[in-house]
Amino acid sequence: MILFVRKNFRIILIFTVLAVVLWILFAPLKLGGQVSYVIITGNSMEPEIEFGDLVIARAASSYQLDDRVVYRHPQVGFVFHRIIGRDDNTFTLKGDNNEWTDSYHPLKSDIIGKYWFLIPGGGAAINKLREPVFFVIFTLIILLVIAFIFLFQRKEIPLKKLRSKRHLMDTQQTPSTGEFRQEILLVLGIIAIAALIFGVISFTRPQTKSIADNLTFEHSGGFEYSAQDQDNIYDSEQIKTGEPIYLLLTCDMNMDYSYEFLAQRMTNKEAEQITGTYRVDALLSDIDGWERSFSLISDTDFKGSSFKSNMDLDLCDIRSLIIEKEEKTEAKNRWYNLTILPNVKLQGSIEGHPFQENYQAAINFQIDTNIMRLPDGLDGIVLNQEGMIENSREVPNTMLIFGREISVKDARRIGVIVFILSLLGAVYPAWSLIRDIRFSDVSRIQVQYYPLLVDIEGGNPANQAEQVVAVASFSDLTKMAERYGAMIMHERLGSYHRYSIQDDQTVYQYAIEVFKEGSLFPNMNDFKKSIRQAIDENQLELYYQPVVRLQDKAIVGVEAFLRWSHPEFGILYPADFISHAEEADLIADIDRWVSRKICWQIHKWKNENVPLVPISVNLSPETIVSNEFIRGFLATMLENQCDPGLIQIEINRSNQVFQSEKVMDHINQLHEVGVRLAVDDFATDAANQINQILQMPINTIKIDRTVIQEITGNPKTQRLVGAIATMAKGLDMDVVAQGVESEEDLKVLKAQKIEIAQGFYLGNLVQAQGLVDLLEKPVGSKTKEG
Repeated sequence: MILFVRKNFRIILIFTVLAVVLWILFAPLKLGGQVSYVIITGNSMEPEIEFGDLVIARAASSYQLDDRVVYRHPQVGFVFHRIIGRDDNTFTLKGDNNEWTDSYHPLKSDIIGKYWFLIPGGGAAINKLREPVFFVIFTLIILLVIAFIFLFQRKEIPLKKLRSKRHLMDTQQTPSTGEFRQEILLVLGIIAIAALIFGVISFTRPQTKSIADNLTFEHSGGFEYSAQDQDNIYDSEQIKTGEPIYLLLTCDMNMDYSYEFLAQRMTNKEAEQITGTYRVDALLSDIDGWERSFSLISDTDFKGSSFKSNMDLDLCDIRSLIIEKEEKTEAKNRWYNLTILPNVKLQGSIEGHPFQENYQAAINFQIDTNIMRLPDGLDGIVLNQEGMIENSREVPNTMLIFGREISVKDARRIGVIVFILSLLGAVYPAWSLIRDIRFSDVSRIQVQYYPLLVDIEGGNPANQAEQVVAVASFSDLTKMAERYGAMIMHERLGSYHRYSIQDDQTVYQYAIEVFKEGSLFPNMNDFKKSIRQAIDENQLELYYQPVVRLQDKAIVGVEAFLRWSHPEFGILYPADFISHAEEADLIADIDRWVSRKICWQIHKWKNENVPLVPISVNLSPETIVSNEFIRGFLATMLENQCDPGLIQIEINRSNQVFQSEKVMDHINQLHEVGVRLAVDDFATDAANQINQILQMPINTIKIDRTVIQEITGNPKTQRLVGAIATMAKGLDMDVVAQGVESEEDLKVLKAQKIEIAQGFYLGNLVQAQGLVDLLEKPVGSKTKEG
């Protein structure tokens, strides 16, 4: 169990941290969290929410106007509405899809959370998972995912002894385990994922939202009346508002009417710019419906938010109308209604929002032929009216994070900054880990399998075992460690590293032997710097070997060979550095330099009127498969006005080349522009699929030098070469025999109808100027140099 925990420590840590984060963010109320999950099971009151959606709400410390909240209704259950009003401790809510206002006014304790985000169709999916069949299927999928994560094995490291110069390491340096760096990467990765999720959520929300911001106002009216008490019936000589007026004592009634438009958010300037008209009418009526109207004040203009007006009313005229009506109709009423009707029309603006209002009020008196009074006293004069201009305003949108609201704008900034910082923080530990992993297999094992390793000194477990078994890969050794619950013992003896697991009297071992001695480039990082410097400073050079037509010794082509003029080691051959370049993924850079150099050289010779012949160059399959290289190669030929027919690309005859569709496609592209193509190392064991040549636009077949070395004394080899010549002639291809070292080789090749050859017997490698001298010699005198 301890071994299992150590081996899967990072996975367990990831799941633990994720579980804690998810619990903090999404734990439901029943588990002590702050989140509620509400499935919409009825007609939605929100326009973007539909039946079957899942609404996630999170508890908040306070709830404001325009918040969409979920509350628990005592009869209905959970309800999802928007807050439109608040009165002390209760809230008024309504839906957005209609004008219906919720009749239930919940308390703050009834509200379980504010809208956080929405999962469309999430509720329907949950209801589906509650069905037994789908629940079983979902459970099986989760178990399979967990099993895959814990049972997944790392890529195997094949058993091999790294004795060549291609697999080197500094044995004087102890490989780093990278454990601390991996823990840092794990933490930063979790932070980056959390920041990414947080950022995605914040960017899916608008920065602002529109909330109701209605502009309220009030029409405030004032009304007073007075009359003279000529007979001292009242305490004072003046009859005041609210007191009855006896028509036998006085008929003259004076009235003052005042009006003011009040709006808390209206500026003084806006108040001064209000304009309108007002009038005051009177209406005399009885209970039967008889009416008689007359004007007290005709239409009068005013400017500003208030005005005052004074008017007189002759009550004797009113009494005369009543007496006249009763005499003519013989219908008497106990009371008549006398209504004073102020009517104000005005227009203006509040905070820039224009309005037009029509304010009407009514003061109701009771009157007969003897008295006029206010039936309800002063309480009957109610002239104030409230109004509202519907308005909305944009406010910063917010997100609820751990019960605290922050603006969406700030949330976006936080998400982006944390994500970038976590990525930047991961650059160095990730780079150093990759560097150590790529440095050598020993370093890679130390980094990847550190929890399973125990370093030992002074004793090989195999010395005490009855049986020693060598396993094929290090991952096989880890499987054995898991099976037997054992640690892997690591023993280091200079350049020799041995990994062992002991089970009773059997020891399972995996060994790596690495060498530093004799290598020109023991450190891969130093090699990368050196080769890049060589390319930039033109330390690389091309040498050329003539390809000769045997009939007249004419040079019909040349093959370019790469050399490195190293400032410390002198001239280096491809065998000294090409394998390192392949391991360092720098072979394409070298091939790119070679192709540019050849195009430049052909252009230069053309301008100097040097006789031109095709130049052959070897390119790796990794280079040919690159779209970037093909585009660059074609552009280089165009830039240097280089005749494609003067370039011949040699392709090593390996099965891998012909099995790559991209390589075949690029070969066809080169052929279409006129580049010649040759198959190198033909007639070797690795190139025995002749039928594949028929699928390629090949111009030349080059017989491998190992075949030519056996041609003098081997009749079978001679017949093979002759068959190749016959086949090539039938396919309209040239044949070049490589590695000609003697006159005997030439005689046999001529007898087998070979017309073109190359080798040190026909011409040594020369630099560009030496090749010019050869090309400018008369035909027949171009013989072996040196």
